[in-house]
Amino acid sequence: MTSTATGAAGSSTRERFRSGVEAAASTYLEQPDWSAVVAYVAARTDTVALAPSLAADKPDLADALEAAGCAIVVPDQDDPAASVADVAVAIVQGELAIAETGSVLVSEHLLGDRVVTMLCRQLVQVVPADRLVDRLEEVADWLASRGGQPGFASLMTGPSRTADIERSLTIGVQGPDEVEVIVLTATTDELVEGRP
Repeated sequence: MTSTATGAAGSSTRERFRSGVEAAASTYLEQPDWSAVVAYVAARTDTVALAPSLAADKPDLADALEAAGCAIVVPDQDDPAASVADVAVAIVQGELAIAETGSVLVSEHLLGDRVVTMLCRQLVQVVPADRLVDRLEEVADWLASRGGQPGFASLMTGPSRTADIERSLTIGVQGPDEVEVIVLTATTDELVEGRP
């Protein structure tokens, strides 16, 4: 896999990714680190759903969001859909961001991860800048290098849309109404000590 997030090539890849994200009717943002993501999300909502894999990978994230005034919802494995249905904002971490299509590869091997990406009204996908790649072929390489793990992954490109019913465009038919992609620009994706 070619990482192109630094230097002139990285700048070009990031701009192509931004264009792809915006063409897919999503919002593109850059934040330096997870602390800035916490501040951004907390300013917009008071309840946040976290994908279970993200909550397990970054336990400080839930603490930081709670300290910023947000109630945290992590799906219950017994009935994950009931706990996150219609939560205003959900956060997931993308594995890769693909400049060619403006897509984010999300690993959703847990049912709780899948319901978070589908049942919230606004989905925030966070991807470190060093995980931006140029082409879809690099996704296949990434998946092959993991020997079939994760067992379930999705390429997500903006909110779903259809014009099947009387040729009237409807957005958010099978998933969130809004998708925001945040690229972390710092060299680490950890929460910065001393910041919320």
